[in-house]
Amino acid sequence: MTFPKIQSHLSRFAEDTKGNIAIESLIWLPFILFLLAATFSLHDAFRYKALNVKAAYTISDAISRETDPIDGTYLDGMVELLDFLVRPGGESSLRVTLVRYNGNTSSYESEWSRTRGGLGELQSAQLSQMHDKLPTMLHNERVIVVETETNYAPPFAIPGLTGAGLFYNYGFTRPRFAPKIVWSDS
Repeated sequence: MTFPKIQSHLSRFAEDTKGNIAIESLIWLPFILFLLAATFSLHDAFRYKALNVKAAYTISDAISRETDPIDGTYLDGMVELLDFLVRPGGESSLRVTLVRYNGNTSSYESEWSRTRGGLGELQSAQLSQMHDKLPTMLHNERVIVVETETNYAPPFAIPGLTGAGLFYNYGFTRPRFAPKIVWSDS
């Protein structure tokens, strides 16, 4: 086959419009399907994140209204509430800490911290790392810090959705009807 023959075959092939839609759809269909899956997964991830934030503030608000001492059974109930509100795919974690501000030393101190799940208790030394996340308070003022952590499995595997800490939330609330929330070990 000579060069002019190859050139004429190529020009005929380029001018032929039969079957273009099938070829174009074969090229674009995987991209469109990936785009739809990514959009659905991102929407679901942000919906789940919003549920997690609302659950953390709901738990924080419920604890802030307590006037009686709370105990392990109460905290177990809060974990059940968290699981009901967000319906995680795996185990969820909850940490509740009563934080007091010491105006004399300009530091936050943990009066008590209790957890359920994979989070450890929050110590006063760790509160110095959270200084920017905590509110400005008066001497001896207290806040309840509630931290939640839930596992999330996206409906479609999209890079970046399952990173560590993506579904970790914290919120704080002042005790409403008592000067502080008391922990009872009974």
